[in-house]
Amino acid sequence: MERVKEILTNPVAAILKAKKEKNINKTMLILLLSWLLTAISFFFVTFNTMLTIVALGSFIAVFVSGILFSLFYSYIVDLVMNILGGKGKYYETLTATTYSSLPISVGLFLTSILFLINQLLGLTIGFIIISITTALTLSIYFRAIKEFYSTDMIITFIGFFLIIYIFMVAFYISIAFTMSSSIFFNILSNFRF
Repeated sequence: MERVKEILTNPVAAILKAKKEKNINKTMLILLLSWLLTAISFFFVTFNTMLTIVALGSFIAVFVSGILFSLFYSYIVDLVMNILGGKGKYYETLTATTYSSLPISVGLFLTSILFLINQLLGLTIGFIIISITTALTLSIYFRAIKEFYSTDMIITFIGFFLIIYIFMVAFYISIAFTMSSSIFFNILSNFRF
């Protein structure tokens, strides 16, 4: 719990401690906590408007897919940052991803509680909370990548924009293949051999 508090109140110290310790267990616990808070947030929001089974399904889906996405995303970041000249390993990327995801997950959790109390309250104060936690999230991410990979801020920004571009290209190509295979299948199904 001390590291969680430190990430939220003094993220630079938390990053430097993680760089020195290289404790994968702490990183994994924080990763689980981040996605647990995010999943609970989705549960609260869907529980308020949908059936309980849908809320439970969203909880499980967000929790499991979030953890898997963090692991995959960390691999991509490690690949990109090492090609750009960084000197880090997968652990460093996973720690940067994990530490930076904690503030936004806390923000989502607090906002979802506010939405349960009152939607207007959740909208107004939630906006402020999400703004602050998003600022923390992005700042922690960039600082952690910079520290763990021993790069300057320009290389870190280039890496970040490359990663966004990579996911956009992968998304559009996946959709294009899906659509083209559906169209091809429909064309073939119209012909009788």
